[in-house]
Amino acid sequence: MQRVTKMICFLLLAALITTLFAGCGKGKSSPEDSNEDPTEKEQIKKEEDKKGGSGRFLENEVKLPEGVNGIMALNRLSDGSLVALGRNNNDKKYFLLTSKDFGEKWEQTVITGADENYIPQSAIAPDGRAVLMAYAVNGVVKGKLVNKKGKAKGFSFQLPRSKKENQVQQMSFDSTGNLFVLDGSSTLLKVDLSSGTCSQAFDTKGTSISYFHIAGDVLTAVHSDGVMLFDTKKGSQLESDGILDDLIKKNQRLRSKDTDRGSPMVFSEGTRENGLMYANENGIFHITRGGSVAEQLVDGSLTTLSNGNIIFLNLQGFGDDHIILAVNDEGTDKILHYFYDKNAASVPKSELTVYALEESNVLRKVAASFRKTHPDVLVKLEFGLSGDDSVTLQDALSVLNTNILAKKGPDVLILDGMPYESYIEKGILADLSDTVAEIDQKEGIFPNMIESSKKNGKIYAMPARFLLPVLEGDEKALGAGGSLNALADYVSRIKKTSSGDIIPSNKGKRTLLRDLYYADSALWLTEDGSLNRELLKEYLESAKKIYDVDSGRKENDYMDKMAGDGTVSGTKIGTHSSVGLITGESKIAFGSMAGLYDLQQMCSTWKLTKADYCLMNQDRVKSYIPSLMAGVTVGENTDLAKEFVKELLGKKAVSDSDGFPVNKAAYDEICQEKMDDPRVKDGFSISASGPGDEHYSFEFINLKQSDIDKMTEIIEGLEKPAMTNRVIQEFVLEQGEKYLKGDQSLEEAVEAVMKKVNLYLAE
Repeated sequence: MQRVTKMICFLLLAALITTLFAGCGKGKSSPEDSNEDPTEKEQIKKEEDKKGGSGRFLENEVKLPEGVNGIMALNRLSDGSLVALGRNNNDKKYFLLTSKDFGEKWEQTVITGADENYIPQSAIAPDGRAVLMAYAVNGVVKGKLVNKKGKAKGFSFQLPRSKKENQVQQMSFDSTGNLFVLDGSSTLLKVDLSSGTCSQAFDTKGTSISYFHIAGDVLTAVHSDGVMLFDTKKGSQLESDGILDDLIKKNQRLRSKDTDRGSPMVFSEGTRENGLMYANENGIFHITRGGSVAEQLVDGSLTTLSNGNIIFLNLQGFGDDHIILAVNDEGTDKILHYFYDKNAASVPKSELTVYALEESNVLRKVAASFRKTHPDVLVKLEFGLSGDDSVTLQDALSVLNTNILAKKGPDVLILDGMPYESYIEKGILADLSDTVAEIDQKEGIFPNMIESSKKNGKIYAMPARFLLPVLEGDEKALGAGGSLNALADYVSRIKKTSSGDIIPSNKGKRTLLRDLYYADSALWLTEDGSLNRELLKEYLESAKKIYDVDSGRKENDYMDKMAGDGTVSGTKIGTHSSVGLITGESKIAFGSMAGLYDLQQMCSTWKLTKADYCLMNQDRVKSYIPSLMAGVTVGENTDLAKEFVKELLGKKAVSDSDGFPVNKAAYDEICQEKMDDPRVKDGFSISASGPGDEHYSFEFINLKQSDIDKMTEIIEGLEKPAMTNRVIQEFVLEQGEKYLKGDQSLEEAVEAVMKKVNLYLAE
């Protein structure tokens, strides 16, 4: 049985292409991964521009042998062949795969003597031997050593000074066949398979190692501040490399791994002396240790690597013209072959810029798919808010607006959080009615989503996804969930006879205000574009009553600020959580629901909670939270930009998270999956901890047709989108928080919001 052992405010199941793709010009220097100053960067670009327009690495997905659908490890043999450890995930068989032509043809050897228990970690040595390791039990690791003929024999070793729960996190061979592992305490160990012993390999000086790889005889150990380098033959530390250290410091996504296998970056031996090669979402790079420039071999923005959901498994170079990379792409293992074509155009002929305020894995996936069907188009993704605190929302919007006015703006705008009404009035956005109609005719789009997106009969902004504000609780709670005012009266009334908390513990001031804002703000805008003062006042008054019911509880201000934004590591998530109902810490639960996975999870808890749900505030307005709201700027690239929007709205962009799809074919497909979910067959379950260290668990269940019908009825009845302008939202939350704290009166809060909004709209 699979089990997730920890569950906090939000439960997120992150959803973890055989055509030629473009890579980058061979030998191109990458300023982003180097130490040179701006003048050096400009010089590099000028020199690159002079080089001409031909020569780049192209990408091809290698076809795996029949019966192989998993890649456990990959390496380059001493004779130059490619070797991989393959697996059939259905019948748990393992294979040694070798190829002398980069996967065009495979020699396949079935491994005998290994069983399905040896799953977690594996590695292949340069001489063709393979190692499979099981989970450690009381610090003892058992595994199988597989020879080149596929015969496996057992071995075991004891993790030194280990606690019972210690495990092997990673393993890899160096060029001479020495095996190194990383354990759960961030200790790098060297394992002697013949004697069954292991010992500490290197002194990491107390640094917590996140993950490691071996490039020949150089072990690269990634930590939060950089990369430690070790000589595996001598057992000594090497001088650190400034390029690698700066790379980790600048990109938080590379600092640690949050998956059972793979990592956000992989390393291998370079093609020149003291050379290292590495791959991440930005591409494949080559450096010379001690140098100052990272040479970009493959531009990630032109390939599968920029998908946003790629987990990197193994990397190997084969001379100057061939690179093999093993990845997991949204749950599917793939081997990608990059080969240098001197006649290929070094840069695509056309360029398309897509801009969003926040990182989005869906956009990365759509961009990768679009590049497949448009290989001559360079798709550039730009995100205004990178997470750097020095860049504010106002800063990002100011730069964007300046570029738009100067005719240097993006071609596709993801308008979430932006003042798109102003862009419409200024004639910046093109009419997307024909684009939406084409997708609707082919695959279907919920009609109410089309109608509620129209302005003066035209569609200038169309969401690809949406979230729902929902309330969960017993029958009486749902009866009061039709309006915020009724809900406020209900929780105040039941508080008088309840000894515990009423509202979820994850609802701090800002999170509560934001959830209620999304449920009610669709009503606030008047015909002249201003805010309705009385409706704003009613919202704040209801929020105060609901918050005051449990005002004595402790709050985590940091989590309260971050939790409600709805995006984590590029994935759109909901703020609704059933945890409080499971543990008995609350009587109701409410927040945003971000897809059918969230619905399935909620329905799976009802054996414990005996609850049900409804659309929050539905008696006042049946609203939804638009997401990935696409707009196209008027200009030379309008037609090409519309093609990108088609991809975004299309069925191929389907996933069971990141919001409900407006595409009906995609929605129907996910519904079918949720009624026969493989995770249910595998016994997938989730655990939660209560206030007294009590543990609760529930197994995932398939959705029933009645569950689908109810959700579909809710979706088809939605009427208006919530306000998503982040500037106005921040005015409301800022003053609302002061009101909830008691720092100002209701009238003062309303007046402050109206004054700020009026000044903002007048600009």
